[in-house]
Amino acid sequence: MRMCAGKPSVLLYCRTHRKCGASMLMKKLPPLTQQSSLEEDVETLRSSLDNLRNKMKVGLEIENHLKKKVRDLEKQKILTDEKIMAGLSMLREFLSQNRINITSILDEGYSQLKYDLHAVEERIRQLELNGGTELVSHQGHNLKESECRDVHINTESNAELNKEEAGPNLSNTTATTANSETSEALALALQEKVAALLLLSQEEERQLLQRNMNAVLQKKIDELQRNLLQVTNEKVKALMDLAQLKQEYQLLLQKGDHDIKQSKYHSEIGGENTFQDGEGRLKNLLKKSYFKRWAGTLDSERNDVESYSLGFARMKVENATLRESLESMEHLTSSIRRLRHSLLKIKECTHAMTNNSTESLENIIYEAKLLKIALGSSLPVSWSAVPDAEYGICTNEVLYDDSTLSSKEKVDFVSAAGFEMVELLVFVAQLLKESARGSES
Repeated sequence: MRMCAGKPSVLLYCRTHRKCGASMLMKKLPPLTQQSSLEEDVETLRSSLDNLRNKMKVGLEIENHLKKKVRDLEKQKILTDEKIMAGLSMLREFLSQNRINITSILDEGYSQLKYDLHAVEERIRQLELNGGTELVSHQGHNLKESECRDVHINTESNAELNKEEAGPNLSNTTATTANSETSEALALALQEKVAALLLLSQEEERQLLQRNMNAVLQKKIDELQRNLLQVTNEKVKALMDLAQLKQEYQLLLQKGDHDIKQSKYHSEIGGENTFQDGEGRLKNLLKKSYFKRWAGTLDSERNDVESYSLGFARMKVENATLRESLESMEHLTSSIRRLRHSLLKIKECTHAMTNNSTESLENIIYEAKLLKIALGSSLPVSWSAVPDAEYGICTNEVLYDDSTLSSKEKVDFVSAAGFEMVELLVFVAQLLKESARGSES
């Protein structure tokens, strides 16, 4: 068993050779052949070891080459990063320098334009002032032109020489001043445009807000007008019904008085007839129809119906007044609560009283006065120009007592309570206002 020089399985060959190869060779081969075979095996092992060493060297060289390549790439990356950062810093410096130059040019142009504008305005003023004397000076100049021609020629020649000497300096200065004037003019125009746009936007926002507020107020006013019209219509209708019922009640009372008088007259006539006729005519008194007519039962039933209708009308009026009083009390309590909350908010900010707080106090006092005026000018449903005592009679004692009570109580309890609450609110607001003035002083 021999191993070729190019195969890498040296360890496997050695293991097999140790286990079974050497013993077999020792048994079968003679001593010389065994030695030669062992030498060949040693040579093959050496050659394979040399090959492995060569391969290891090649691998190490490749590894070193790759490491060197990686180092070079890292260095190149660092250099490129430094170059990029340097370029960015240069660009920033260039941009900042250009910005500074542009701003300086614009400032110079602005100042130059301002100077030119002042010069033009001054020139215009001079022209306006000297407009009348210009013609006279022009005529005098034409008369003296021929005399001073030589002097002008000499002065012009001297001026031309001076201009030729200072020509380049003047051209440079004029160029710089022109650039500065244009830049300043552009800057001024931009600033004016921006200011005008800001003012225009603010004015549009203010107009839009005012328009929205006007629309909301108009809607609120329309709603209040509708509610007021509805309430007034209901009150007028209730007052008309009340007046009609009172008129009917008066007619019924007059009719009842007439019927009572007529029944009394018939009863007197019947008594005289019975007295004259004697005992025979007394039997007619026991008749049913005559007894009813004499007792007046039909009139009593009619009076009961009339009293029932009148009581029902009074109940309707009282129900309407009660509903109106409840609605008025709800509106009054909501208004008083709102004003009280606003007063509490102002009281919490007493340490930092400002003009807004004083204005809010004045607004609260104004609203309270308006509420007081509304309470004073309100017309309840139960109001009437004619007192109820005129329509009362002695026969109906309960209705007469109620009517006298209602005529005596002229002031509504809702209005009275509202007056008291409004007066309290106004008093508290005035106290807060005086305390604010004392703290400011």
